[in-house]
This record gives sequence, C-alpha cells and structure tokens, in this order.
Amino acid sequence: MADSTRVSEQELERRESFIRAGHRERSLVDPFTWSYPLKGAGAMLGISAVSVYLQNRWNKKPDYYAIVPRLLLIGAATAVGYAAGALRERHYQTRDAVIEHYMKLHPEDFDHFNDRSGRSFSQVLLPWYPRRTQYTRYD
Repeated sequence: MADSTRVSEQELERRESFIRAGHRERSLVDPFTWSYPLKGAGAMLGISAVSVYLQNRWNKKPDYYAIVPRLLLIGAATAVGYAAGALRERHYQTRDAVIEHYMKLHPEDFDHFNDRSGRSFSQVLLPWYPRRTQYTRYD
C-alpha cells in the first residue's frame, strides 16, 4: 500500500478511542455521548411531551388539561424508554463478549486485522473473466 495512505499509530488510536461508544466524555448538550438507557429515556420523554403538547393544541385545551394522568403517562413512557435502552445496552455487551471470546479461541482467523494499513484494493477483488451470452458457441 502506498505510504501516502498510511496513518500513524497515534492517529489510529485517537480515531478508535473517539469512535467507540462510551469512550468520549459525557456532555449534557451532546446526546451522542449519553448511555443507551439515557438515550431511550430522553427520546421517549421528548416524544411523549411533544405529543401531549400537540394534542392540547389540536383539541384547543389549556396546557394544564388532565395534567396528572398525562404526567403519569409521560413518566411511564420514559421508564419504558429507559428499559429499552438498558436492554439494548445489555444486548451489545453480550454480543461483544461473545465476539471477543470467539476471537480468543480462534486467533488465526483474525490475523489480517493486525495489519492496520489493510490490504490494497487489488488484493481485495477477485479476478474477473467476462462470460457474455453473445460470445458463447452452441455446438
């Protein structure tokens, strides 16, 4: 591979640490740094609050109309979002654990990942032999 396409080890480590979930510092204004349960809870809280607001506007009701049952429903929806996020996080943790265990059992299958520069495109593609119907002979 050409030297112009190679990246230093420090740059690769920076990219990997920036991309992986949970490696960036948490920020309240950046939802991409939140954990999965908080993302789910925030999404459900926002969706349910907007739906309550739009329903009040559509029906021309004041903002305090049926506020107690709606706050209970918003709380329940937020709890469901949190539970869905926790389930998603548990799924990803289990998946990663299974993959890492398999990689420890079969390291020979993953030797090509140790070369950070990767393969050139010509090594990835298989040879191509055109077989077109107009060139076939029928004997």
